[in-house]
Amino acid sequence: MFSFRREIDFTGYTLIVPSVSVGNVPQLAVDVIIETLKLEPIGQLWHPALIPVIGAPAFEHEPADFVSTSAELYLSEEKRLAVLQLRAPLAGNAQQRAFLEQLADFVRDRHFTQVLLLASAFAHEKSNVRTAPFSYVANEMYERADDAGSRRLAEDGGRWTKHPGGVIHGGGFGAKLLELLTDRSVAGVLLFMYVSEGDNTTEGLMLARMLHTISGERLLPAGAQESDFRWPKSWQHLFGSSRSQVLVLSAAEAAQGFGAGMAI
Repeated sequence: MFSFRREIDFTGYTLIVPSVSVGNVPQLAVDVIIETLKLEPIGQLWHPALIPVIGAPAFEHEPADFVSTSAELYLSEEKRLAVLQLRAPLAGNAQQRAFLEQLADFVRDRHFTQVLLLASAFAHEKSNVRTAPFSYVANEMYERADDAGSRRLAEDGGRWTKHPGGVIHGGGFGAKLLELLTDRSVAGVLLFMYVSEGDNTTEGLMLARMLHTISGERLLPAGAQESDFRWPKSWQHLFGSSRSQVLVLSAAEAAQGFGAGMAI
């Protein structure tokens, strides 16, 4: 499933996994984390559930000849942090199930300490408009762990609301993977944000900042402020290049000419 550039002992590591969700907010948040920490691309994932994707380097610190693919694992040995990035949705129900099973097995067998799952949900599904847009679902192992992040999550009721249960609409595979991790006695939490579809770069940045707090402030270099999170270069043309002023002026002139013709 994984092809590593070098062998790593993941014992004691935290793994961050984005669920492909509404607005791609989890993937955007992961982009921010990888770019800010300049994480090392350590491995690629290969599986029939992954739709093939290939492209140029997504981050400035990657070599110019680096090839981005559907799923890659990034690493910070200093922070004992591994981050999975998915650039395409999973295909096929049976293949998706097999992918999630194998990923959960990998986490258990490589002795990761915990998994932080990121997701997003449809804003219109949020039932309480008085609360912040952040909710979470944690398994018993995560809640029981003597971890700064789990304590912050439980104590920060002003920003994080415990999900009462039920389907997380638009949240992708996050809830299912959390269930599989729980079956394997792996500590895990699903952190999600209610969003509307559109330009979700702001929400991606916001979720990264919130995760920074939950993870024990591990997502920024030492001494950095939250304002120091970096946008990757791959965000520059998410919605195409900016419009040409020449075309704008030409369209305006054409409209004026059409109006004058109608007046005649």
